[in-house]
Amino acid sequence: MRQSPWLAAARGPMLIAMLPAAVCILATVALSAWAIFYSFTNVELTGARSINWSFIGFDNYVRLFTREGFLNSLWVTFVFTFFSAIVGQSVVGFTLAVTLRGTRSLLRNIVEVAVMLGWLLPDIVAAFMWNATTSKTGLINSFILNPLGVGPVDLISNYALTVVVVANIWKGTAWSYLLFSAALDSISREILEAARVDGATPFQRIRLVILPMLRSHIATNLLLITIWTFGYFALIFALTGGGPGRQTEVLSILMFHTSFNVGKLGFGSAIAIAMMLLVGVLAVFYLRQLKEPK
Repeated sequence: MRQSPWLAAARGPMLIAMLPAAVCILATVALSAWAIFYSFTNVELTGARSINWSFIGFDNYVRLFTREGFLNSLWVTFVFTFFSAIVGQSVVGFTLAVTLRGTRSLLRNIVEVAVMLGWLLPDIVAAFMWNATTSKTGLINSFILNPLGVGPVDLISNYALTVVVVANIWKGTAWSYLLFSAALDSISREILEAARVDGATPFQRIRLVILPMLRSHIATNLLLITIWTFGYFALIFALTGGGPGRQTEVLSILMFHTSFNVGKLGFGSAIAIAMMLLVGVLAVFYLRQLKEPK
């Protein structure tokens, strides 16, 4: 088959355009290979073992499941991911998209601005806002709890995990809202109207019509927000630093503390690889859900 002259002429520019993507892919593979290699060593950030390190086999991985710190962070990460992403962002985003679908009102504009604001703000700014809101002298105490006579409550210390979960829901709901809003626009109004004429209640229309038609969109959304949330670092680190104690020490913060504060790069690399494998398992599960049922 004769090749198109246009395609032959464009091959050079196309290869040049692919170079940045190829460099990024190679860098990602190289960094992953570096982390895997270091996870089998006792290399440290400073000191004698930063130069004279040795291979220790699977000792770092054995330590993961024999030390309370990793198991605690694993549990905190699952709780944070489940409630802030899978339940929080996904459900809130879907609910807002369904509720505001087809409406053009001041309320919708206000809700969309509030949702988008959380997504657009840098993590450091969002952490400062939530710290100012939940501290003893913050907005919640000043305008809600103190007038009720409850007294100042240090929410960020007493309910740290709840605060970071709510903060992440506010921070990331915009993605789910936009995805579900676009998906709902693809559903024909005639289908929903036919279901309404047949006597389906609003809840039945959601359960029997909308949810089945958005199955692939829901799985895609869950896949992305789970991956993003499972390795989330900046907002939690800026808001609580993983504390108080280890109440909000997710795996990403444990990896940071282990690698750079304690200086054990080998063990920190093992934590990173464990995170990658866990995210891979979750990704495979969600990708299977993307397949249309036979």
